[in-house]
Amino acid sequence: MGGFAEKEESSMLTRRQLIVRGAAGTAGAMFGGTLLEGSALAATSVARCLRPYVDPMPLLVDNAINATGGGKVSVTAALISRKVHRDLPATTLFGYLRPGSPGSVDPIASYLGPAIVAQSGVPISVDYINHLAPDDYLRVFTNGGSSYLQFAPFPEVRTMTHLHGGFNAAIDDGNTYAQPGAFRSGGTQSVTYPNEQPASLLWYHDHYLGDTRMNVVAGLAGGYLLRDGFDSGSNPLLPGPIGQYELPIVVQDRQFNRDGSLLYPTDPASEHGPWIGEYFGDVMLVNGKIWPNLVVEPAVYRFRVLNGCNARILSLNIGRVPMYIIGAEGGLLPINPVATDKLVMASAERFDVICDFRRFAGQTLFMTNSTPSAPVSTPAPPLTPVMRIRVKQRASSGAPMRIPRAGSLPDNPNITALTSLGPPKLSGGSVPGRMITLNEVGADTSSWKLNLNAHPYGENPSNPFVEALKWNSVEDWYYVNATPDTHPMHTHLFTFKVIGRYNYDAAGYAAKYGGPNGVPQLDVSTLAPFLESALIPPGPSEAGFKDTVKANPGQVTVVRAQYSLPSTALNNKGQLVTPQKYVHHCHIAEHEDNDQMERFVVQP
Repeated sequence: MGGFAEKEESSMLTRRQLIVRGAAGTAGAMFGGTLLEGSALAATSVARCLRPYVDPMPLLVDNAINATGGGKVSVTAALISRKVHRDLPATTLFGYLRPGSPGSVDPIASYLGPAIVAQSGVPISVDYINHLAPDDYLRVFTNGGSSYLQFAPFPEVRTMTHLHGGFNAAIDDGNTYAQPGAFRSGGTQSVTYPNEQPASLLWYHDHYLGDTRMNVVAGLAGGYLLRDGFDSGSNPLLPGPIGQYELPIVVQDRQFNRDGSLLYPTDPASEHGPWIGEYFGDVMLVNGKIWPNLVVEPAVYRFRVLNGCNARILSLNIGRVPMYIIGAEGGLLPINPVATDKLVMASAERFDVICDFRRFAGQTLFMTNSTPSAPVSTPAPPLTPVMRIRVKQRASSGAPMRIPRAGSLPDNPNITALTSLGPPKLSGGSVPGRMITLNEVGADTSSWKLNLNAHPYGENPSNPFVEALKWNSVEDWYYVNATPDTHPMHTHLFTFKVIGRYNYDAAGYAAKYGGPNGVPQLDVSTLAPFLESALIPPGPSEAGFKDTVKANPGQVTVVRAQYSLPSTALNNKGQLVTPQKYVHHCHIAEHEDNDQMERFVVQP
């Protein structure tokens, strides 16, 4: 790889220096006289002066909507005021509100939207009402509105709510291809969720074209918990009830000013500012509070963990506490839990984790974050502390004390059906393949952009590039990463099975096939001469279905899926009449906005 590799490394470091400048770290930061050893936090006064672990972690269940019986739900996007830390003034944010409490001003409540609890097989309807004023971004992003108007097609706040992980018709998906105009102030987005999928933790968040990064960092996100007959919330194999032994854990990094306002930095125009390539915070929030405190019993807990960061890849650990992954984005893993000592999660990834606190009575523990190990690569500056966990001396009567053992989880015949089709084409198989190249163009210049398949999302709006997928067909997607960093690649509509990864000569491949917009989409056979390994099997935590996968640099990541559709996308005879429009993209929100996203259509 020679000189090309050296050039790429130099460019990558320059870019990372720019990123670190916006969230510079100092080791062993002091917090009100308390030293968090090994921490590295931004040298901003607000981060350095906040004492950690003074606010209880919100449990979120007091702001839940029980929709397990079906019916209609109403959620409103509006300006809200929330205290993210005891010692900070209240922060003005965008938030999702439900009828009743908490209201738009509440010093205790989390800024996260109401958790919607639904039942598999029971459809619900949701009205998302936009009560944000067209210029409300100026109330949240006090540095001149930051970069809110840079990529937005309309010079105002609009909203578009996407149920991430939802198996929905295109018109209900909340995506920018099916509804490019989104919803103006006063508008209502009415959707139907058929819930024709297994139990899992989904989440809903804004997906407004060009401003996903801004609306999400401003607060527009909430949980969506789907139950089914096995994962019912009362199965004794799985710790519960929710809010007591089953806990949502939403981890996000943010920056704040001294007055409590949210800080979203900007870059100079010479570096394609005011846009920044990734947003990294200097404080960590869990369920909407900075470095909170959680009290648990010496018992077995179920943590439903979501990486809600814009760009940061997490590697979470709770000291010596045994952890067992039982599920990911697409629901429970098949058959066997997976023991682990860390949760490596890119943006939007979820893990369903059993945490065993039985041997830690009376102890004080810490959830911490570290830089992920190779092959994961991220420019994020270190940010170690996440939250404190204090374990009571005794467990309550009836507290969960059971760990799901090998063979205790249900089998998944749909996964078996996909994996039984054999290896990918590059390993001698016969499953059709589709290449998706990940490109970064003009880093550290005024034209810095990203794209998929050398086609920026906004290119040629009258005749855009669209992936055409055949209804009910099965394909392998080959994510060919031609950049120096890991990208979390997310597909709307369908979940997939990770088949494995190949190491490849990225520099050589780019030198042969790259152009001014990066590497275009080619036949997967062109990769064969550049492979540097046989197929590397997926990790144990990737045994189940996923909707977001880490595509690492120097690798080709292969995922397999069948393009089925929900009943709401078909006519009353079960036929697909209207082609369904969706998008797929990198879930680093800044990359999605500029321009690592593309359209696809599912057609007969």
